[in-house]
Amino acid sequence: MESERHAPVAYPYQKVEGPSRRWTLNGDFLSLGTSGIARYGRQTALALDTLIGIRHPLTSHLAIDLVARSVPSDFYLRNIAIRIVPEWLPIPQLWTQLQLPHQISGGLVSLSNLAPLLVSKHIVCIHDVQTRSVPGSYDIGFRLAHRAILPLLGRRARAVTTVSEASRSLLDFYSVAKSAKTVVTYNGSDHTTQWESSKATLKFTSARPFILGFAHPRPYKNAELFWKIAARLKARNIDIVLVGNPPPEFTRNGAALPANMRMLGSVSDADLALAMENALCLLLPSRTEGFGLPAVEAMARGCPIIVSTAQSLPEVCGNAALFADPNRPDEWLTAVDRLIDPQTPVRIQMIALGLEQAKLYSWQSVAETYLRLMSDIDSESRT
Repeated sequence: MESERHAPVAYPYQKVEGPSRRWTLNGDFLSLGTSGIARYGRQTALALDTLIGIRHPLTSHLAIDLVARSVPSDFYLRNIAIRIVPEWLPIPQLWTQLQLPHQISGGLVSLSNLAPLLVSKHIVCIHDVQTRSVPGSYDIGFRLAHRAILPLLGRRARAVTTVSEASRSLLDFYSVAKSAKTVVTYNGSDHTTQWESSKATLKFTSARPFILGFAHPRPYKNAELFWKIAARLKARNIDIVLVGNPPPEFTRNGAALPANMRMLGSVSDADLALAMENALCLLLPSRTEGFGLPAVEAMARGCPIIVSTAQSLPEVCGNAALFADPNRPDEWLTAVDRLIDPQTPVRIQMIALGLEQAKLYSWQSVAETYLRLMSDIDSESRT
C-alpha cells in the first residue's frame, strides 16, 4: 500500500503503432448500485480511464473497453469504450456466465466477485468470503452460488485480487484462492473529495449531537447495536442518525424506533458528506468486513470513527480509530464518551490521524495494481 495519494500527471508522449494488448472490464458492477462493491468497480474503472488519458507508462500499447448489460446515466468514461450487451433473460448469472465470455477478445478484469468461469485470461477481484464466515447473513441461493463459483474462479483465473490482508487470509483458509496467487489492492478514499456537502438536501437543525451509522439488513453488519445503546445515548443527550435500509429487527413486533433515532434511508453522496461533517462520530460495529469503506470515507471527511475489532477494520484503520468489541455495547458507549467534547485532545487527535490514514488509500494506486497485473500476464503470454 502506498504512503500517499498520487496526483494525476501527464507522462511524456510515446508514439505507438497501435494497441497490441487488449483487456475488457466486466461491467457487472454497474448493476449493483453505487456503494460497497459497486463503488470499488466504478472508482477503479474511472481511475483506469484517467491513467489512459494521461498516458501512464503501464498503458503503453494497451486498449481497454468495458462491457455491461446497461449503463447508468451518471457513469461515463472518456478513454475506455463502453459496449452495451443487453441480457437475453433476467436469470441470475446468465449474462455473466454465458453472454459476457463471447465479448472478450483479450483478457478480462472482473471487479465484483462472481465472474465468468469460461475466461482463462482473467483477473478477478473476490472482495470477501462472508458467505462462508457469516452464512446466516445470506439466503441459500446466494450462498450456494458463491460457494460453487468462487473456488472455481480462484483456481481458473490468472490472478486474484482482494481488498485487505485479512480477506486474503480468509480466501486461503476457505480454499477459495491461495495467498500466493492473491494480490491486495485495498480501496481508495479520494472519491470523497468530489462530494459536495453544499448540495445536500438533508437538514440538521437540532442542537443535540448525533452519532452516525448504517442501517444494513445483513446481520453481520450488527445494526442492532444502535438499538441496544439508544437509551443510554439518549441519557447523554445524543441522537442516532442511520443511513440505509434497516434490518428486520428494527420493526419487529411493530415496536417504535427509539425517540432519539432518525432513519434517513438511502442518501446521496452530498447528503452523506454533510452527515459526516456534522456527526459527533461514525460507528461501524460490523462483525466482519472485507475492507470497511465507510470508515475510510468518514476519516477522509474529518469525522472521527469508532469501529469494530473484527476483521479487517484494525488493519484498515490503524491507529486512526477507537475500537470496540462488536458484542459489548458498553465498550461503544465508553468510546463515544471519549469524543463528546469537541475540544478534547482525543477527538482532535482522531480527526488528524484519520485524515492522514485516509491518504494511504488511493484509487490511482488500485488502478496501477491492475495495470501491473495486466502487463505481467501479457508478458507471460508472450514467453
